[in-house]
Amino acid sequence: MTPAPTRSVVSKLDEHSNYAGRGVAGQGKPITIAKNGVRHIRLMPSGEKKEVLSVGLACSECLSGPQLAKVLKRGFEYEQQVMMDLMAGNYAAPLSIHTSSGVPEATSEFIDALKQHLPWDNIHTLDWCVSLQLEGASAVWAAIDMLLQEQILATGDKNRKMVAVGTTSYHGPPSTSFGSKSPMWAKNYQIKYPTPEAGKSIDEIQLLSQYEAFLDQYANDIGVLLVEPQWGSSQAAFPWPKELLKKYITMAQDRGIKVCADEIMCGLGRHGHGTLFVSKAWDLSPDAVTFGKAIAGGAYPLSGAIMKRGRDMLTKHGRSAMQSHTFAGASQRALMAGTDVLNELPKWLPSITKLGEEMRHIFSYLEKISKGMLICHGQGLMWGGLFSKVGKSASDDYRADAFNCFMKHAEDVGVLPYFVPAGGFMVTPVVDIDVSTVYEIGEKLAEAVERTMADMDWKAQSKCTVEDDSLFLKEMSEIEVKCLPSLHATKFALHVPALYVKTGADVLSPPNRLADFIPSAE
Repeated sequence: MTPAPTRSVVSKLDEHSNYAGRGVAGQGKPITIAKNGVRHIRLMPSGEKKEVLSVGLACSECLSGPQLAKVLKRGFEYEQQVMMDLMAGNYAAPLSIHTSSGVPEATSEFIDALKQHLPWDNIHTLDWCVSLQLEGASAVWAAIDMLLQEQILATGDKNRKMVAVGTTSYHGPPSTSFGSKSPMWAKNYQIKYPTPEAGKSIDEIQLLSQYEAFLDQYANDIGVLLVEPQWGSSQAAFPWPKELLKKYITMAQDRGIKVCADEIMCGLGRHGHGTLFVSKAWDLSPDAVTFGKAIAGGAYPLSGAIMKRGRDMLTKHGRSAMQSHTFAGASQRALMAGTDVLNELPKWLPSITKLGEEMRHIFSYLEKISKGMLICHGQGLMWGGLFSKVGKSASDDYRADAFNCFMKHAEDVGVLPYFVPAGGFMVTPVVDIDVSTVYEIGEKLAEAVERTMADMDWKAQSKCTVEDDSLFLKEMSEIEVKCLPSLHATKFALHVPALYVKTGADVLSPPNRLADFIPSAE
């Protein structure tokens, strides 16, 4: 049952004229009044109540429904006891504690849970350490400052303080964070290195040659190099070619440069390779890795940076991460939720891999029906599409118009991906999503794409960008199935397109594969 918006919520709709948040300052914003997985009920500025499949959210949520309740339950009970003690005038356990005074009790259990997922071998031989933060940009700053401090203390070289970022990159709000965009002022402390670009053919020999020339010129000035194993908003979920990324990292480390893998978006198993961190699955061996977004279930802000080696050096010289502030790792409930997320997520990793295969089919289809308008890519439960630069879309104005047209049609058909400034969108649903909803998302996105093509008078391009055209979607079929009781109490109608191989030899029947998507009941 969807709750009705309260009178106070309705009265607030006209008060957004003083709000400067995401989007345009002073414009009315939808109010999300209820959620059930990716199904969100929003109260629009017009006063209309609408349901939408909110499938973007920039990787900020991982679990929903009973699974989310499970990881929040301990903290909820903890806070209930705190409230009773406060109301009785007794000593009460802290919900948050300023970092100058102490740390929450849950700090130790969170670090113990995190330790099981670190992306390096022989953890017992490493003097690793973790800095806890609130959001991604601060986690990246913490990683950089710990790596630079350790390097200066170990070598005495104070000249290598530059940070290398990808030609296309994003590590937080561009006004103040590391990354390729500089909308406010020049970032004299960073320098850009050549990277692959989504939608363009990758000449690895040429890229490595350019990168080596970059290192020849700047390596002695660079202390830290940032990489995103799978780009977020700057390239709409485009994954690095694995072996090429490994070569980049090794070449940097061979020059004495520390490497930080920024996994704020692609981590937490979302990448679909069966581990918490991409760095572990791909054996990248960075010197530091960041985490964040949904680590505390999406209910509380929490992020962090883990340094592979250097704790003992910092301890010896009486140092720690300089990137610290009032609420850095200060929330008891965030740490309790984070602990339980870290313990729960491994059960969902096989499901993410399987759902990632379905997402690949869907995004291959979206790219195919777009007839060159879209370039799609991704892995696991992190996928995206960018408007191409071919044909009419070579014009910046046409591409911008097409992007705006797509955003309008996506809202009209009831799907809300994460629209990114690069000129495209990302789909990153909760990891406990069911396969039928995955295909419902695909249907709505396809409808939005087709409407956009019609409005923009898009014609098929002679050069097809689709790499995998062996699969295509047929008409929908209704199939009734029963889910495990731990996930759903009743049957539901599984609305899934039948997938056929091009030869028509076999039919891949989703109901026969449902068990692949669901962790064993406990």
